[in-house]
Amino acid sequence: MSIMMLGLAGSMLGAGVCAGAYALRRPTLTERLTPRPEPEPRTVPRGSWIRRVGHRSGSLLAHVGLPGPVMARTLAAAGTSVEDYRAEKAASTGLGLLLAVVLFAVGDVLPQGLPVGLLALLVLAGCVLAPDLAARGAAVRQRGELRAATSALADLVVMGLAAGAGATGALTTALQHGKGTAPERIRKAVHSATVRHRPPWEGLEALAVESGVRELSELAASLRLGGASGARTRTSLTAKATSLRARRLAEVEATALAATERMALPTMGLVSGFLLLIVYVALVHVMAGF
Repeated sequence: MSIMMLGLAGSMLGAGVCAGAYALRRPTLTERLTPRPEPEPRTVPRGSWIRRVGHRSGSLLAHVGLPGPVMARTLAAAGTSVEDYRAEKAASTGLGLLLAVVLFAVGDVLPQGLPVGLLALLVLAGCVLAPDLAARGAAVRQRGELRAATSALADLVVMGLAAGAGATGALTTALQHGKGTAPERIRKAVHSATVRHRPPWEGLEALAVESGVRELSELAASLRLGGASGARTRTSLTAKATSLRARRLAEVEATALAATERMALPTMGLVSGFLLLIVYVALVHVMAGF
């Protein structure tokens, strides 16, 4: 047996002895009574390397007029800053140009029938359009989360009104609950309106215009009606919360049905493959007889 194998076996034996001794060790009373502090989650800065790579080139896109009005509304709905979008756009465009140059450089190595120019154009177009597609996908997700948060907020406001609070107090209490991006955006919008000494429902209306979520403007209209007249708005807000909940359930059911329809083709492929696997031997014998 070589020296290396002896050293490896000794190391593994020592590691096993240490692990066994640690497992058999009885913790002290202090260790049992003292709670272990939870490790703080590591926050990864969003788009940090993209910002470093495309920050300087992204400033050039501002002079070109990017993003346009439609993309600016999409970025506002997604909660993405224009600077991050420009930096990501510049970095992805530079990456697409680099890949296109590489494809043209290694075009002789590729098969003769492969259109190198078309492939390079597709790669460049994909890299250029990637930030736009990502922003649109993020906007769709954010709108869905805001609709769900608005439905939950309406239910909590109704509970606050049932407890005897006013419209503003019920909204302020309801905003204290909820974690995530959507509740945080609603809290920031209402806080911004409060800092400017404006009614809180104006913050909801501003966020509705920014994100394109109609449910926020409907909730703001109901709260404005109750705040202006001073009457009890529990009935109207209950009806609004019920309609928002029903609309949310309808959207979830429609998404589930669409996913079920999309799974029909893969299921058919699996069944066809299984049947072909079963009858393969018989099919080979039948074909060999002719």
